[in-house]
Amino acid sequence: MKLTVCTFRARHKAPCRLALILVVCILIPANFASASTRPGYGGTLRVQMSQRMLSNDPRQWPADSARASAVERVDALLFDRLTRLDDHATPQPALAVAWQHDVLSKRWQFRLREGVKFSDGAPLTPEVAAIALQQLLGNEFDVSANSDSVVILADHSLPDFPVMLAQGRYFIFRTEDDGSLSGTGPFRVAEWPSSASPAKIILTANETCWAGRPFVDRIELTMGVDPQQQANAIAFGQADVVELPASQVRRMAQRGVRTVSCDPVELLALEIDTARPGVQDVRVRQAISLSIDRGPIADVILQKQGNVAGSLLPNWISGYAHLFPISTNVQRAKELLIASGREVSHPTPLQLIYDSSDEEARGVAERVAVNLKEAGIAVQVSGQTDVGKSAAADMRLVRRRISTPDPGTALAELLNSFGEAGSEMETPEQTYAAERAPIDAFRIIPLVHLTESYGLSPQVRDWMPPRWGGWRLEGVWLGPLSTPGGSPQ
Repeated sequence: MKLTVCTFRARHKAPCRLALILVVCILIPANFASASTRPGYGGTLRVQMSQRMLSNDPRQWPADSARASAVERVDALLFDRLTRLDDHATPQPALAVAWQHDVLSKRWQFRLREGVKFSDGAPLTPEVAAIALQQLLGNEFDVSANSDSVVILADHSLPDFPVMLAQGRYFIFRTEDDGSLSGTGPFRVAEWPSSASPAKIILTANETCWAGRPFVDRIELTMGVDPQQQANAIAFGQADVVELPASQVRRMAQRGVRTVSCDPVELLALEIDTARPGVQDVRVRQAISLSIDRGPIADVILQKQGNVAGSLLPNWISGYAHLFPISTNVQRAKELLIASGREVSHPTPLQLIYDSSDEEARGVAERVAVNLKEAGIAVQVSGQTDVGKSAAADMRLVRRRISTPDPGTALAELLNSFGEAGSEMETPEQTYAAERAPIDAFRIIPLVHLTESYGLSPQVRDWMPPRWGGWRLEGVWLGPLSTPGGSPQ
């Protein structure tokens, strides 16, 4: 604290004492304010999420992108990977402090950090790490251990292998005698719900975590909570961290709830089944694309919590999303329909389905149907519990979570989720071509890239997740409800 010394003439002794009192009165509250904003240990962080998970086992990784994202958030609290990504998608040390590879990038060696222990007290050894990775990487890889490192052999070149190991299921774990898993992460499992009633997970701080003890003592994570219930919970002080759908973010902010959003990380798109007679003709599919006005979908239905999309990847990941067209041209759509031979005046309605549990998807699907009707395409909209490929429909409105900022990996995962054949993506040009293929064929029609948003209680401090979404709850701490000035930190 810097002190400022003032001098006064002798005849001003009384004003001098008054000035000193005023200085003390100013400095004391300022000192208390500073103390109140210092990170503190302790407390229970109450978190809610809509997804349910029955297991924290990385070997049982969900195929669904949204569910996999939820599992990854929780597993990252319990386990660590060999590497991690910084905000520029550059691999950084985690359990591995250094790595090297051969000329062909087929043989990789990762030197492990010394002195790391699992939450059950067992030491991290190369042998344990190798066993975990072999189970996760599969038979296409040969994983072994030496004195201080894990060695991984592949039959193909892996120039970005450290990036791959920093994402997804590639957590290091140790299997205990009872079959449960132990990790090296900032928290450990204190209570896991039974499969019959997956409701609340209780995590407690790992006091011996190699990266340092987390600030909060305990996390209570309630799963399967409806989005509207989560919004009410954060508004009435019944939770500290909740997921907010796009349509709730502005409403919650207007109610005084603190909201935060990351860069767009979710794709909302139409997936068209080209085997269906009504949409086999590429001109019909192109007409569908040209009929859709994405602006009102993004601005009104989704409350400006995303960007209109003509590409699979958002621009902040690929850098070239602006090259994909997003314009609406109803007249051209009508011309294409006439050229295709489709009876515009009395068409057979196309079937458009959406997830019946997703209120935002319903609004988007109905808006798409209105747009298509203006072009002369009748659409029958219906909500279903399953909008996967097994569902019989001409069009499916789907959400796809983008879990990584690495363009090649993110695009490969997206294409795979749509059942699109992958191609080589070693260069930016190849990645761009691979992304264009299903869009130019109008098998996938991107609509909007959505942000991931959360509501936070006034007590939550230092919320600093990756720019591609998710949590970093190990760095969060709980402060008082308000600062001495009366406003949340």
